Amino acid sequence: MDPVFLTFRLDLTSALLTERANNVYRERWDLDVRALRVLRLVCSEPGVTPKVVSRRALVEKTLLSKILADLEARGLINRETHAQDGRSVALRASREGTKVAKESERLGRALEAELAAALSDRERNALDRLLAKLATSLMAPADNEAL
Repeated sequence: MDPVFLTFRLDLTSALLTERANNVYRERWDLDVRALRVLRLVCSEPGVTPKVVSRRALVEKTLLSKILADLEARGLINRETHAQDGRSVALRASREGTKVAKESERLGRALEAELAAALSDRERNALDRLLAKLATSLMAPADNEAL
């Protein structure tokens, strides 16, 4: 009998939640979860570099480049030369980008509440604590290796 590994259950749950959110976001803005995550990050940190966005948004550099090009073509972000490092790019949200980011964040919170309705408040809080604990324990060895 095949065991049902935790990693599989986490992947399955994440994929189902992301698919549901993508359907809603694509219908509203023709953007997916990753693109909106990037846009929100750019809005929250004006002048952020693509390298930092890649790391914080958990988006691989090649895919991030495509996402940034699309967001820029839609007029949601602007790229400019970084003030401290002329070789780097600074990202800033446009007025429309800020509007989309705020609206998508409100919708995301409502969607997350709807998707988590299967859990009681106590279960949701426990899940949040457990996921944070797992993430912290998994990041710690990687942080120590970098030293």
